[in-house]
Amino acid sequence: MDALRTHQLSKQFIQKNGEPFIAVNNVTMSIEEGKIHGLLGPNGAGKSTLINMITGSCMPSSGEIVVFDNNVTDKTIQSKQVIGIVPQEIVIEMAFTVYEVLYYFSGMYGISYAERNKRIPKILEVLDLSEKAHERARGLSGGMKRRLMIAKAIIHKPKLLILDEPTAGVDVTLRQRIWELVRELNKQGTTVLFTTHYLEEAEQLCERITVLNHGKIVKNGDLKDIQQEFSKNLIRFELFDRNTTHLEEVQQVGMAYNYPIKNLRDDLDRIAAFYKDNLKSIRSEAASLEEIFLNLTSK
Repeated sequence: MDALRTHQLSKQFIQKNGEPFIAVNNVTMSIEEGKIHGLLGPNGAGKSTLINMITGSCMPSSGEIVVFDNNVTDKTIQSKQVIGIVPQEIVIEMAFTVYEVLYYFSGMYGISYAERNKRIPKILEVLDLSEKAHERARGLSGGMKRRLMIAKAIIHKPKLLILDEPTAGVDVTLRQRIWELVRELNKQGTTVLFTTHYLEEAEQLCERITVLNHGKIVKNGDLKDIQQEFSKNLIRFELFDRNTTHLEEVQQVGMAYNYPIKNLRDDLDRIAAFYKDNLKSIRSEAASLEEIFLNLTSK
């Protein structure tokens, strides 16, 4: 079963000047139940708008969204009951204690009094918030507020967990802890949709990825297959002095350069002869997600 499926999904807004703006354009994608799926794209690609439609925060202009057989447009409440979301922004009831935030939020999902009192201490322990249980949310550090946001998202044991930039602005230790938690939740059967600007995270966590650019899908599929697709035709090299002329087919990717392979031996010789002593390194290797991302989104 698909945990999430969209079909020809679009969202159009009217700008202040009266002109239409298409934030999401004819997106068709699916996420298999039990997978960790990366949703990637530059700022303004349409990721947040897509997530807002999936969670029922805004309605699509056209198309269909289905979450575990619930059409989001027709069965908004039913679909929301199986979704947990950690948004980019910190959204917490600052005057409440940590325990109260989770207590009242879980009540919104119909979790019984007895069950709440069982679940909350366990979640606080998992997220290292037990000592802060009776401290008001406004007094938490930024990292602890982020942990509380995650606790809110998983208190009702959602079948689909959406993480929108969950590690933005957190330290390395907390980032690693969030990675461990995501893997553990996934092992327990939770499907995860993960957006991030840290491409290392996507490589570490995601089995499949969807890359958005200007509201459209530019690549969708198994991460290893996509890496293989981009790797088999590329030579990567670095230069001592980057202020130089280049072969016509060369594309800059970060601090390095890519060259499309026609004949590996001949192409290696050609690059070596052209750049001569300026050539710092040259190799044919698996393309990183950063290289793939830049290649797809710079077009």
